Amino acid sequence: MQKYFIESSDFEQRKITTDDAFHICKVMRFKKGEEVLVGVDSKTFLVSLDNITEKSVSFNVIKEIEKNNELPVNVTIIQGYPKGDKFEEVIKHGVELGAYEFIPCLMKRSQFNVDEKRKDGKIIRFNKISKEAAEQSFRAYPPKVLPFMNLKQIDLESFDLVVLCYEEDAKNGELENYKTAIKKLEKGKKVAIIVGPEGGISVEELDYLSQKNNVVVAALGPRILRTETVVFYALSTISYEMELKECIK
Repeated sequence: MQKYFIESSDFEQRKITTDDAFHICKVMRFKKGEEVLVGVDSKTFLVSLDNITEKSVSFNVIKEIEKNNELPVNVTIIQGYPKGDKFEEVIKHGVELGAYEFIPCLMKRSQFNVDEKRKDGKIIRFNKISKEAAEQSFRAYPPKVLPFMNLKQIDLESFDLVVLCYEEDAKNGELENYKTAIKKLEKGKKVAIIVGPEGGISVEELDYLSQKNNVVVAALGPRILRTETVVFYALSTISYEMELKECIK
């Protein structure tokens, strides 16, 4: 079943507008009486479509869907900004795997310089990608992609746990820190996962982060992962530890 996130003002008027209306009318070719899911303010409703045009679609609410598809902890992905369209892939799959929000982080070894005039446009595009991925994966809300920042602009003290994914620890055989950290997680906690860009974390960044009391420097297993792969590993292991582990005992 298709899901669409809409603004609360549109929900009050029982209508779907913007690109979603066009998608319903011209792409999906839904007919009057067909049902879709509508997400608003972290709630999900089953609705029946009524009048359909490519600019506006009216609907009738059938019932609220009482189901929680969110991770038990809020995971913020602080991604060292990578080359090309890799960050878009991080968003798409990170949303599917339960990330709470994303911060594109300009680090010392980021190899891609973002034109100041294009930053706002990129953030708009990134949030559109997040919305589409959240609709596909039946999330309760579309995770936000925050503006570009550097490490010192991020309030790391606001998190209960910050994991710095550090490839040098993997090379040195460290395998305990990450496992120990996620085993201690409790429902409702705020977690940040910091991932370096293609060139990795610089010595200066490592020193800065290591001084924070809530930062755990950790390897993610014995293998060296690509920057765009780390988020999938981290979110999958958190999901296993907090959502699936008890179910398969």
